[in-house]
Amino acid sequence: MVVTHHEVRTLERDGGGFVLGLRDADGNESTLRAAAVVNSAGLRAPEVAEMLGYPLDGGVVGEVEVPVFRQRVNRGVYYDVIDPEIARLVNRPVYPLPEHAAGGLGLHLTTDTDGGVHLGPNTEWLAEDATLDYRNPGAPEVRAQFLAAGQRFLPGLRDEHIAPGQVGYRPKLQQPGGAQADFLIWEDRGYVHLGGIESPGLTSSLAIAREVSALLR
Repeated sequence: MVVTHHEVRTLERDGGGFVLGLRDADGNESTLRAAAVVNSAGLRAPEVAEMLGYPLDGGVVGEVEVPVFRQRVNRGVYYDVIDPEIARLVNRPVYPLPEHAAGGLGLHLTTDTDGGVHLGPNTEWLAEDATLDYRNPGAPEVRAQFLAAGQRFLPGLRDEHIAPGQVGYRPKLQQPGGAQADFLIWEDRGYVHLGGIESPGLTSSLAIAREVSALLR
């Protein structure tokens, strides 16, 4: 069974399995029973963990040692290289030396399957209750930072060669100014928690799937 476009409202253990309370886009509620739950909710993974009574800051529940599930939201903005002559100079990702404490890898150049070239993303730590806005307003000071970073790789890059691109949000286990944190993959009696899975999680998704499968066997 595949259920899409449903929000998980409740989650509790029931015997050896789980009962999920769901709500669809029209407000209709239903329940679903499952033998196992893999929490891959990204930014909202801590909310799902809380439904089962896990403390977000870690601790011991019964005889189970629970890791830290609390995440911070880190916003990343891109600018697109829109000049075809400049974009033609880049055919692979180009990275600066990373600044891990900043929460990202630094402004870098990436390519897509259509031959497009993108500069970014930057890093901006947000409050836990911040509203997630996926629009890129193209603030002048941010644009200037992107242009300066891009000119380190492409000295001929000019302001008219870039345009505001996409916006995304990272679920970070790392705290602002703290050490870089790896993905969290943790299992407890049929519940698997995937925490802090940022964009490299797409690249490593098959390996993560194998790990999850092994934990549930």
